[in-house]
Amino acid sequence: MTERDWTQDDALLVAYLDGNLPEEEKLLLEGRLADDPELRARLEAMDVDLGPLRSEFDQVLEMAPPFASPPQPSLNVVRYAAAACLALALLFGGWMLGTKSAADDWRDFAAAYHLLYRSETLASARSGDGGIENVSTALGRDLSALSDVAGLDFRRAQVLGWKDKPLIQLAYLDADGRPFAICVIEATGASTSVESELRHGLPTASFANGPYQIMVIGAEGAETVGAIAHEVSQLL
Repeated sequence: MTERDWTQDDALLVAYLDGNLPEEEKLLLEGRLADDPELRARLEAMDVDLGPLRSEFDQVLEMAPPFASPPQPSLNVVRYAAAACLALALLFGGWMLGTKSAADDWRDFAAAYHLLYRSETLASARSGDGGIENVSTALGRDLSALSDVAGLDFRRAQVLGWKDKPLIQLAYLDADGRPFAICVIEATGASTSVESELRHGLPTASFANGPYQIMVIGAEGAETVGAIAHEVSQLL
């Protein structure tokens, strides 16, 4: 499958977010957004709280050799950086923000991607089944039970990619309106017991179920991730 070239669309999306698109181009783009879920997800990923991203960039800069202080990055630059990181992550199967390389662990990639989410990202009402049928087909396993997880309001599902395999992400809001995610990929080697740990500052809990690995990602400071992971293991 040919990799989608996001170069022109990313420029349009950044201009749209900054209010710099002419009215005619804005209307055309909004029409495309209504019909293109990938483009819509791209826009939502760019329209983020820049705090976590700036923090990650600051950690990288602290590790670099001394040099003259750079100018403060503009909103456009940081948004382009977010888009570029997304594209590189999907293309090379890794995420190089922060101090730890995630080139060999899909869970680091998924957690770093979740940093882009905020409550507003998932504020829109769910459309139809939220994409459950589509992701179930892509994975080859019925995930419909995951649309009804206690304590979480299912919002949507999408197919990401990791080393030529579909990486399924189901997105939720908890009772406090904070973003959560359940990610599923076909892979072996993980423990069947639920293992909890922090990844990119986010609480996660992961386990294996047959030929699949599953990880629950919570919002920063969330204390229910382990319990949710145990429930998910029963649902699957």
